[in-house]
Amino acid sequence: MLKINAVKINIVTNKGLFGTPTIPFLDGLNIIRGNNSTGKSTIFQSVLYGLGLEELIGGKNEKTMQSVLKSEILNDDNEIEATVLESHILLEITGIETVTIKRFITSENKKAGLVEVFLGGLLSNPNSQFDYKPMYVHDPNSAKENNPFGFHPFLEKLIGWNLPEVLYKDGQYRKLYLQNIFPAFVIEQKAGWTDFLASIPYYSLNDKETRAVEFLLKFDSAERRRKKASIRQEKSTIENEWQNLYNKLQSFANTIASEVKGIDEKPSVSLFPTSIYLTYTNNEKTFVLSEYVNELQKEYDEIVNIEIPTIGEVAAEKEIEIKNLADKLGTLSVNLNATLNHKNLESERYKSFTEQLKELENDLEQNKYHKKVKEKGAELGYEIARDSCPYCEQKLDDSLLPKDIPQMPMQIDDNINYLQAQISLIKIYINNHVQEIENLERRISMLNHDISETRTQIRVLKTQLVSDNRLPSYELIEKQIRLRNRLELYSRKLEELPMFQEQFMTLSHTWQKLLSDEKELSYDLSQLDNKKIIDLENIFKQLLVDFNYRSKSIKDIHISRETYLPVVDRYSLKFDSSASDFIRAIWSYTLAVKEVSNMFNCNHPNLIILDEPGTQETANNDLRLLLEKLGNSTGTQSLVFCSFKQSETTYRECTENVIFNLIDLGTGKYIKQIES
Repeated sequence: MLKINAVKINIVTNKGLFGTPTIPFLDGLNIIRGNNSTGKSTIFQSVLYGLGLEELIGGKNEKTMQSVLKSEILNDDNEIEATVLESHILLEITGIETVTIKRFITSENKKAGLVEVFLGGLLSNPNSQFDYKPMYVHDPNSAKENNPFGFHPFLEKLIGWNLPEVLYKDGQYRKLYLQNIFPAFVIEQKAGWTDFLASIPYYSLNDKETRAVEFLLKFDSAERRRKKASIRQEKSTIENEWQNLYNKLQSFANTIASEVKGIDEKPSVSLFPTSIYLTYTNNEKTFVLSEYVNELQKEYDEIVNIEIPTIGEVAAEKEIEIKNLADKLGTLSVNLNATLNHKNLESERYKSFTEQLKELENDLEQNKYHKKVKEKGAELGYEIARDSCPYCEQKLDDSLLPKDIPQMPMQIDDNINYLQAQISLIKIYINNHVQEIENLERRISMLNHDISETRTQIRVLKTQLVSDNRLPSYELIEKQIRLRNRLELYSRKLEELPMFQEQFMTLSHTWQKLLSDEKELSYDLSQLDNKKIIDLENIFKQLLVDFNYRSKSIKDIHISRETYLPVVDRYSLKFDSSASDFIRAIWSYTLAVKEVSNMFNCNHPNLIILDEPGTQETANNDLRLLLEKLGNSTGTQSLVFCSFKQSETTYRECTENVIFNLIDLGTGKYIKQIES
């Protein structure tokens, strides 16, 4: 809740003290009546200035204020009466407590951004003394919640609000500013009546009007949207972590010429640790890594128990083995060259398909542009866009072929469908080639490994044959060492594999939870939000009827489920309303938002401030009904600044049977010299 108790303007001039008396505002409807140039706008702006909300009238600090507060005071004949030396306003307000705000407009020593807060009713109790806190507005970080000197965080708590963090256009979440909310119930004369919540300043905030209504009506959708954005961000993080972990596992597998199985580059659910494994393929068969380690262990156990013969005992046998190994090396080399050639061929095909994909995507884009232009032309009535000559109206064909050739080229829609099908097919080809290239690279790695081992065996055997025949066989000792090293390497990798499995399981569980949470948020509007919108729409429409809105049929008007603003056929009601009817629509929407907030115990402060609501020649009876509704609104304070067309008759017609507190500024200048 927020209540304006009183305002007072003090101006120090070269002719003494000028200003206003203390202007008290009561509960219910307060009408501030005065002719043009009497000081209504100055008082209205002073209230906003005291709240640090002068951005609603187009700027920050003292530049938004009237010249009477900054430079010179005019008398009733519009002649300069005094020169302003210093000026300030005092504004007493009540939220969860009563405070008085003092803010300077012009001063030698105190800047306009300074806000002096007295912790009590200084205007209601002028002879009392209260504690004082200096604060500031509009400077960087002044709106931060943890800033003890920020005036707007103080005002937020005084009203009893807890402003949410919302997504700005730079992708960052920051607090929703007070200046974004107040235009829903504070409407100034110049820009405020041009659109719904028209005076919201520009803060690079997406859907700024929607965010304001969302907060005032406590929609769940704000939190749901924030959760959805958070889930999207977390999903993106998981996808990146998963991709990085997958790449690490691939590199891990490549070090032992193995292949990753049971998992791919994209996150998945329902994983088990054992579903992620590595396979190793030799010339004979494919092993799961654990099976291959068992085979190596078995082979090693057998070879260490063999008695090592002398070189002389195995010389003849080893000469034959060298010949066989040489043949094997030749076969491996041929296979390696063939595999390399195959890989190069696949790489060229991959490159070719990639280039084709770019061309097809470009063709698709150009065809869509062509279709768009053609559709726009058809909408505008150009005959050529309908494949007709604009002069002779003969049929035009999309072909340069002679007319006697019966073949007809595809139309734009057919082209688009064809290109989309081709793009899908090309992407399948590209994915297949990527897989094939990866398989060939593994094959090349294995062949290089086998060639290296075969050359090592040949070298050892040849060295052995030229050594002393009485020495033990080098080849068998070398084989034992090589086998032991291989067994240790693969055993170590097998022991490290569970680390990857556990990390993938953790990511998989997180991914599954995110998908579940995302499914629960599949609808933007909760049942309660939808009920609020239905009530908002019903109350708004009834108020339109009450205020004699006539521009459109009431049954065609709705509250948008996306923006929460009034629309006709998905477009703003503004475009289908006369100037006076749109003023009635703003009245209706302003009151409807407050009513729905009260029905559901939401965030509206039960304060409405309207500057010249009778603009655009609205009928006196309609304005009277608005004032009557404001006067009868229990628990709501309204401040209405109105000249009533400077007519006593209009004033009496508009206030007949209306309950209100009158603050009559008269016909002359309200700001006058104050006697000591």
